[in-house]
Amino acid sequence: MITPTAYRDALSQIDAPNSFAAARQAALNAFLKTGLPESRQEDWRYISLDHLERMPLHAPEDGLGILPALEDYPGALLAYLDDRLVWQDTSLPPRVLDTLENAIGDGIPAWAAESFGSLAGTASLTQLNAALWREGACLRVPAGERLRQPVFLRFAAAEADVMLYPRVFVHMAVGADAILVEHFLGDPSIEYWQNPVAEIVLEAGARLTHLRIIEDSNLATHTGLSAVHLARDSSYRALNLTLSGQVARHELNLALAEAGAEARLDGVFIAAGRSRTEQHLRIAHQAPHGKSRTHYCGLADGRGRGVFDARVEVQAHADGNDAQQTSRNLLLSPHAEIDAKPQLEIYADDVKCSHSATVGSLDENALFYLRSRGIDGEHARHLLMQAFIDEALGLLDDTGLRDWLMPRLLAGMPRVQSLEP
Repeated sequence: MITPTAYRDALSQIDAPNSFAAARQAALNAFLKTGLPESRQEDWRYISLDHLERMPLHAPEDGLGILPALEDYPGALLAYLDDRLVWQDTSLPPRVLDTLENAIGDGIPAWAAESFGSLAGTASLTQLNAALWREGACLRVPAGERLRQPVFLRFAAAEADVMLYPRVFVHMAVGADAILVEHFLGDPSIEYWQNPVAEIVLEAGARLTHLRIIEDSNLATHTGLSAVHLARDSSYRALNLTLSGQVARHELNLALAEAGAEARLDGVFIAAGRSRTEQHLRIAHQAPHGKSRTHYCGLADGRGRGVFDARVEVQAHADGNDAQQTSRNLLLSPHAEIDAKPQLEIYADDVKCSHSATVGSLDENALFYLRSRGIDGEHARHLLMQAFIDEALGLLDDTGLRDWLMPRLLAGMPRVQSLEP
């Protein structure tokens, strides 16, 4: 059973720079005061973390984990095992990609001092990450620079009952352009908890394409947060894929803070067996002439439960904004459930906003057509599911990563035999 002592012991094991020691302790104190989120909180009403209280969670013990085989990532790579950097293979210029610990050790630049730790907010799990992150990862793309290859951050878990706190900080300078892929995975036979936080700053005219893949153990818990600040005429494009995990929750907070900022948010989530999967999006249009597009697809099988909870807020005087949300979901079992909650809060007059949500089952007419052409039932269902989610996968073609990612995405799709009870 996890106790406050376990968190304090974890902090005592971190050799933090003196400049951050006080901040870490303050963050831990703030977490211990509030504890884990509870279902009585609106954003946590569908999910419970009570099981974490019953687990013997602990900080990773150096050297106990076994590194899973490194696949061939098509780009620059930082690979982490139980919150420790174990592999660095990069042809990028110096200081562009490094551990966050090293970046802080080099001296925090003005932009980092203003942004680091301020975007993610003060929620309890964010405070816990702020206290217990270890080496972390930092991507800094200079002004006008366009990275020629994607950047991969691989966060793997190999030790049972370990609690991990990956921390990522990204700064895209004026006119910079990059592709970033966060990949979370772990030993399929163990329980563990990943609680990552990513803070992303886009200066004027910068562009970031961000893929985030949750491929954790089916026994694992994942509670992640990504916070993004967009300056004038910047562009953030994201694809969030949740393919596995006992409990998998991701919160994405965007601030379109200056005029002309644009965001495209795509996602696919799969809730199979008895898993619980949640996607929470908060998009704040704070300045005129912003644009956001959200398109998420969900699949639920067995007794799985999925949640799509997205809120767009157009603030006062943010005229000329254009925001659209689409949530499309398939139930593959009579016991599966998906809750879709697209929301709009509009405090400006001259805007163009819309949202839609659908929850249904596979088209029996389409199944009949495919089967009449000699395709067996299971294969036919998989073809329809693949076509269904493909609507949200346009960024794979834009980034050239479709061939790398599609095999693992298809492998994670439910094996549906029948929709009958």
